[in-house]
Amino acid sequence: MRLPIALKYPLPKPGDAGYFGTHRSFDIHTGIDLYCDDGDPVYAMESGTVVATEAFTGVNAASPWWNDTWAVLVEGDSGVIVYGEIAIHPDICVGDPIEEGQLLGHVKKVLKKDKGVNPPSMLHLELMRHGHYDTQWWHADQDQPDFLLNPITLFDGLI
Repeated sequence: MRLPIALKYPLPKPGDAGYFGTHRSFDIHTGIDLYCDDGDPVYAMESGTVVATEAFTGVNAASPWWNDTWAVLVEGDSGVIVYGEIAIHPDICVGDPIEEGQLLGHVKKVLKKDKGVNPPSMLHLELMRHGHYDTQWWHADQDQPDFLLNPITLFDGLI
């Protein structure tokens, strides 16, 4: 297991806007945000298989208030890791085997407007149970989806 990006900021903590399960205006945060610079490379945390790619934010993802970004979903030993808010490397396709440390893409600026609180670019990282191959909104009036896990556990022993 390895870090997906070079950490430039501390990992978010419970209660931070970028932490798993934080209540926001209309939803609950489904992952953790690793703040970084636009264009930073994103690497696979573990070996696995690409099980999906999808529009993650922007017009194609029904969230036009954000820039267009993508996500790649890789199923490995830990479950399905979602690497979101990126530009996917052009050679990455569904069904591809992925090696730990392999380049998956680059962070893409997600925020159209700098809110002045956190950097406008981040890797959004989610963890889902094996066999779950698409991301979903976690609405503020819903219980935590049973397939959705706290990705902070992926960092145990790494930092």
